[in-house]
Amino acid sequence: MILGNLDNEVIFKKVFTNVEVFTAFVKDVCGIDIEIDRVETERELNRKTAHIRFKMDLFAESRDHRVIVEIQKVDYDYNHDRFLHYFLANVIDQQGSGSEYAFAREVYTIVLITAPYRISDKSGKPIQDDVLLTTLNPQTLNGQVRQMYGHKLLFLNPNYMGIDTPPQILDWMVLIHESIHHPENPTINLNKPAIRKAAALAEVENLDPSERYEAKNQQARKSASAVMKELGKEEAVLEGIQNALRLGKYSKEDIAELFQVTMDFVEKTAKDMR
Repeated sequence: MILGNLDNEVIFKKVFTNVEVFTAFVKDVCGIDIEIDRVETERELNRKTAHIRFKMDLFAESRDHRVIVEIQKVDYDYNHDRFLHYFLANVIDQQGSGSEYAFAREVYTIVLITAPYRISDKSGKPIQDDVLLTTLNPQTLNGQVRQMYGHKLLFLNPNYMGIDTPPQILDWMVLIHESIHHPENPTINLNKPAIRKAAALAEVENLDPSERYEAKNQQARKSASAVMKELGKEEAVLEGIQNALRLGKYSKEDIAELFQVTMDFVEKTAKDMR
């Protein structure tokens, strides 16, 4: 078995838009059973609710319209406030159609971070945790939590998984981590049906030609973005195009699209390299 990289957006969405995989993942992470008909991608909220336009990687609503689940995959150092905004926007969005202040749906936002992020608490101490949980439940002055709302915002990072990671969550973290770091010989829990299903969907041999094409383009975009962070933009674009031409894996049309330049510029770069 050779796994496709679940850090790749194309492969990640192929796996987690599967209803069986999605619901099992939500059950293990959030502790809830959810029945859904489909998983949407790139869902946008009402503009009046979310003044900052953003898209949710994965979105599903339960058949009984009582639960909303959003999943975001992040492969860079993130800003906690950004995903808190996503979470709260989904909560507030319900007020647009409700006649009362009560929330008809519980909102669960899961942020899966594949990068070893570097954030700190208010004292400046680094935060390196496998699972972080935010709820909207109030607590008394002596720390007793009053369970008033089911809404949850969860951050998962496989880079910091350990012996204290809940086993049901650990299975998914290991799957994701292995697909990135040991794709050709992954050690994953194939005894678990949902993990077995996810692995089968992610297996390289099971990718069709269009999925392979999109996955390669996605990887090329990420590589170009990484280069641009290291160099000035113009310099980075030129170096990225040169690297893509040397690899010989992409057509000149693909390269022009990936780097958002004209075909003439790609042709000139190729000529100058000879």
